[in-house]
Amino acid sequence: MRDKRKSTTACSNMNPEGNKLVHFPMTNSGDSSSILRIKRIIDETTDTIFSIHKRDLLVNPITYIVPAVWGRVKKGDLNPKQKNIFLSIETMVRNVIDIMEFEELTDSQRFSIEYLIRGLVVSKITYLIASSKTNEKEVGA
Repeated sequence: MRDKRKSTTACSNMNPEGNKLVHFPMTNSGDSSSILRIKRIIDETTDTIFSIHKRDLLVNPITYIVPAVWGRVKKGDLNPKQKNIFLSIETMVRNVIDIMEFEELTDSQRFSIEYLIRGLVVSKITYLIASSKTNEKEVGA
């Protein structure tokens, strides 16, 4: 049986392409304060965005949130409300990465982490939109 107190390393060497991988120790020591801080920051940010922009999020297609989270649209520019959402997300992403205390990240590694965080945010906000629409239909029925 594995000793849960021992630290394991997710990656600490080179990948097949020769890029240095970030050493990220994962322990089962019971100290989950960083994880809880990250969860709280993501939850508070998504809840605040939904609360502030609920009306716009409910009347626009569900895909309205994606460019706002990523800060880019295929054609044209973000509208002012999407820009506001993007600034909130951008600040939150930086804070989450800072909490993780990586020594250094390549651009590719940083993008990978941001991709996961932003994907989670899109999922959380689209869930809030869908559940709010469902609740409105049930109340109106």
